[in-house]
Amino acid sequence: MKKVYILVTCILLSLNAFSQSNFYKYSLGAGAGLTRVFGDLNRSRNSVAVYGTADYYLTPFITLGVEGQAGHLKGGETDTLQRYFDNKYLAGSINLKAHLGAVLDKGFRNTRFQEIINGLYVGTGVGVIRNSVSGTYHAYKENGDRFAYDQGRNNTKDAYVPVNVGIDYALKDYQGYDRFLINVNFQGNFTFGEGLDGYDDSPVLTHNQYADTYVFASIGIKYKFGLIGLHK
Repeated sequence: MKKVYILVTCILLSLNAFSQSNFYKYSLGAGAGLTRVFGDLNRSRNSVAVYGTADYYLTPFITLGVEGQAGHLKGGETDTLQRYFDNKYLAGSINLKAHLGAVLDKGFRNTRFQEIINGLYVGTGVGVIRNSVSGTYHAYKENGDRFAYDQGRNNTKDAYVPVNVGIDYALKDYQGYDRFLINVNFQGNFTFGEGLDGYDDSPVLTHNQYADTYVFASIGIKYKFGLIGLHK
């Protein structure tokens, strides 16, 4: 009888331990940060952007989500042409992120240090950015055409691939579930076009060998809610 009692107690403790690994399956987030573009001009400037996210947790450590951004990308040169730009952009993407906890997770036996590093993640996806460039200065020929080293358009759309590296620091609710996440993220965005700065310099006459890219370093907060998932 004593053995049966011990066995039942162990099973109940085991079930209770698994309950501590439950997780909310949805999150909404927002934040802001600094942008910097790398395009056809030699110099870029820091500017600002805001973002919003919505994520679905496939597991506590793997998410499928969407992100929207709105902000500015700025740059300029002090050469004889005095070329510069201000891109008021909008961007949207879908992404997949994998946290380190997917590899290190040990369920309810996590230490606080492990819980913190479980929040480290990498991710990628695909998106579209709409560029609205103003303030550009272009040199023109007598017939009105731009020079070969000074092409480009002010209003464009480009596909891009975001690459994310960051950390989610979890704040728990009274049930012990992760409820709020403080997020720090660094994002590199690699476009398939030349629209970020409004210039498209000839690769024959200049050093323009790559498509435009920009980076976005941000901090924000996420709120987890909704259906409860069971992580065994």
